[in-house]
Amino acid sequence: MKKVFGAVLATAIALALTACGGNSSTAETAASTAGASASAADGSEELADEQVLNLVYTDLSLLDVNDARNSNEMQVLTEVQEGLFRTFTDENGVDQTENAGCTSYEISDDNLTYTFHLRENAKWSDGQPVTAQNYVDSWIRLLTAENAFPYYFLASGIAGAEEYYEGTGSAEDVQVSAPDDYTLVAFLAAPDPSFIKKVGMVPMYPIRKDLIDAAEAAGKDWTNDYTLHVFNGPFVISDRVLENSMTLTKNDQYWDKDNVKLTQVNLRVVDETATQAQLMESQQVDVLKLTDLEYVDQWQSLVDDGSFQHIVSDTPSSSYISFDMHEEGNGGPSGLMLNAKVRKAIMLAFDREEFNEMFQDGLSTPAYGLVPNGITVNGQEYRSIAGDLLLSDEDQKLASDPDALKALFQEGMEEAGVSGTPEDVTLTTIVYDSTTLTANENEWFKQQLADKLGVTLDVETYPDVSTWKAARDSYQYDFYVMGWYADYDDPANFLDLFTSTSPYGKFMGGFSNADYDALMEQADSSLDESKRADLFTQAEKILMDQAGVCPLYFENAQIYAQSYVKGLSFPLFGADVEFSRAYIVKH
Repeated sequence: MKKVFGAVLATAIALALTACGGNSSTAETAASTAGASASAADGSEELADEQVLNLVYTDLSLLDVNDARNSNEMQVLTEVQEGLFRTFTDENGVDQTENAGCTSYEISDDNLTYTFHLRENAKWSDGQPVTAQNYVDSWIRLLTAENAFPYYFLASGIAGAEEYYEGTGSAEDVQVSAPDDYTLVAFLAAPDPSFIKKVGMVPMYPIRKDLIDAAEAAGKDWTNDYTLHVFNGPFVISDRVLENSMTLTKNDQYWDKDNVKLTQVNLRVVDETATQAQLMESQQVDVLKLTDLEYVDQWQSLVDDGSFQHIVSDTPSSSYISFDMHEEGNGGPSGLMLNAKVRKAIMLAFDREEFNEMFQDGLSTPAYGLVPNGITVNGQEYRSIAGDLLLSDEDQKLASDPDALKALFQEGMEEAGVSGTPEDVTLTTIVYDSTTLTANENEWFKQQLADKLGVTLDVETYPDVSTWKAARDSYQYDFYVMGWYADYDDPANFLDLFTSTSPYGKFMGGFSNADYDALMEQADSSLDESKRADLFTQAEKILMDQAGVCPLYFENAQIYAQSYVKGLSFPLFGADVEFSRAYIVKH
């Protein structure tokens, strides 16, 4: 899943070597996280006097695990809090989920009852034990509709959960319980093959309801005031300057504190990519995930001389175009987006290989399906099972013939009741990011549509995200570019977004297809992994045939770390960088 490049890898580091896709280069042998920890402990590597890690980050809008929704929140909360499991990467860069808040669990023969045995030495930073009731409180709070937490659906498979969320049942009817302080039991309404993956996510972490209730009663901002929180993860938040910095320090109450070498992690808000790069080059930042891909070439010499470790990783993310397929939107400003032939012609008009070379420096993977690399089912990478759906002979024949594409678009216009020819059509896309890159991408979209279909594209730029959202929610677009980063390892995490009942439907364009819904319903409840893979593939084929979404590319993360930082993990799911077992060697 991940690859690591650079001569420094002769020493033991917890990074990956084997890869699925990404950039090709020479990789040195590396040891696993466990090996890295052992080598430091047995004296083969001399630890630096100061065990301090320096990172850049985007400031958080909240510290509430139940309400966490963005990658920056997941990154910090994963390190200062802890749920039932924690994910690292093995010597091959493959995600390895370990028991954390629990020591073991059982699943009943009918796959409906999950019993978790909690770790009896787990404590909050104020010395209080982490109990099963903390999990029960969290899951009920996550399901409380008035809180409007976006990830409520993670717990919605528990018996009674949907009824409680919809207001037809009570919290007491939700079948999650704490028979004793260290036993947590959940009874599902129907088998859910991905339930274990869901319960390990940040929104399912335990909470201290007593502190939340006390803060709310006193009118305090518990959501974002770190001084009102306690922590049960490897680190605690010890200082914070809003929109500037955050300091994490080692949690002396953490059950596995002996394996936490870092004493402090400094997080800094640094907006400019050039400044981030300068800080990395001057060793003021220790790990950096690139957003400006030009540095891949610039830093190759630093990789070659052993100064930097270069990690290329599949990321479980997909960037794509959402069409306005909402009935309320009447097909967008053009009146055409409800027609599948129009959408299909647009989808096939874009040269993904060219887009990747021009705007991703050839470092991403052109997408010919929705579900990205790195997502697995039945023990295999899903993309290798489903294949590249948009590379079918029929689709490629259309894509290579502008006249045929234009004829398809014209057929769609006639079916939609829009008169004229493609040359009379103006499509509208909406953006709020006015960077040079975004502007250049939209110019490319314009040119592709003009060359292949004869269609004009109008780019409406909004001053901020709030005005952009208002335009989106009032259907003032034909399409816009967005993306999705997987929360857990299952194709359903992408394909469920496009069901008719998806809570994310308004962001995904409002695609609705009864056959698609039926396939996804079967896949989401089947315990036969081979059958699930087939059902997912059938559903994704419908999504591509109907152009319910237009995939563009799958991102491959380009991450750099200083040579003296060891023991890092870069899991596909959860935190971008898992540094709870990292350490600094003398340099």
